[in-house]
Amino acid sequence: MRKANGSAFGSSASRKINAKICAFLLMLSLVFPAAALSSPGDPLTWRDSTWDYRSEDSLDIQPEIKPWRMAGVASLTLISYGAAYGFVLKKGWWDEKGHDFHFENDFDYALNLDKIGHFAAGVAFSEFFYEGYRWAGASEFRSYLYAGLSALATHIAIDIKDGFAPKWGFSIFDVLSGGLGGFLPMAERYVPLFKYIDLKWSYWINSNAYYNQNHQASDGIFTDDYVNHTYWLSVKPYRLLPEAARKYYPSWLAVAVGLSIDDGVFTGSKNPHREVYIALDYDLEAFRPQSRLARTIIKALNYFKLPAPTIQVYPKFNWYLLYPIKF
Repeated sequence: MRKANGSAFGSSASRKINAKICAFLLMLSLVFPAAALSSPGDPLTWRDSTWDYRSEDSLDIQPEIKPWRMAGVASLTLISYGAAYGFVLKKGWWDEKGHDFHFENDFDYALNLDKIGHFAAGVAFSEFFYEGYRWAGASEFRSYLYAGLSALATHIAIDIKDGFAPKWGFSIFDVLSGGLGGFLPMAERYVPLFKYIDLKWSYWINSNAYYNQNHQASDGIFTDDYVNHTYWLSVKPYRLLPEAARKYYPSWLAVAVGLSIDDGVFTGSKNPHREVYIALDYDLEAFRPQSRLARTIIKALNYFKLPAPTIQVYPKFNWYLLYPIKF
């Protein structure tokens, strides 16, 4: 009887594997013929060395800061900070008695994946601040600079508050991670290397290990659920290819390397480990939207790693049809 059950289980598992393989091959059959849509005569892609979508200042236009708009940006920022603290941060982290200010560098927490999380948060803050400063009339360069400094100031403020929490503390490395992330948008505009890579993030609840913990005054918040976070470095082969070779490769197809952690980090496992993934990715910027609103939307969406065929290469081999969804 056990043998029959094992055989039935093996047959079911085999069917699932075959279905995944067929679906994966079907996707590949759709991806590579799409290369015909990209030709050397097409307009250059976003951040190309000779046609940069992020370049917004015309040489004959002098930016002029509008004080009332700048006041509006400052007011909206303060309101957002207050709302974030009252509805999210206070309940998720700080809803407890205070403590004398102290420092703490938590190098053992989440296998340091939280440092990448702080970096990504700095990127998000900076992009929001950049749009605000540009709307207020600041020049392109100053908007990027002020946005990076504002993201750094935001992380300093958050960590100062952490410094008075009994279970946390002011972490200079958290501040540095967030501050560096705040200047990534500026690097993407002015540093040639960043024309060919993107930082991305994906999140899907595959494990409840974090939420099953005893949190201070809430059920936890997703920003701290690092077990289900994956951070990606996405490379754009199309932009690295010689012009003559581009017609053989779809401009929107990228390849990404991802880093995550297993749920042993929160379940008390003696050997929690990192997880490394390699996946197909989509460069949404390659679709070349023309209006500024469309470019802004695509720029924001391109920070999210959308589900795609993925191979786990460490610490064990596995593959998923639409990671981060595991099924």
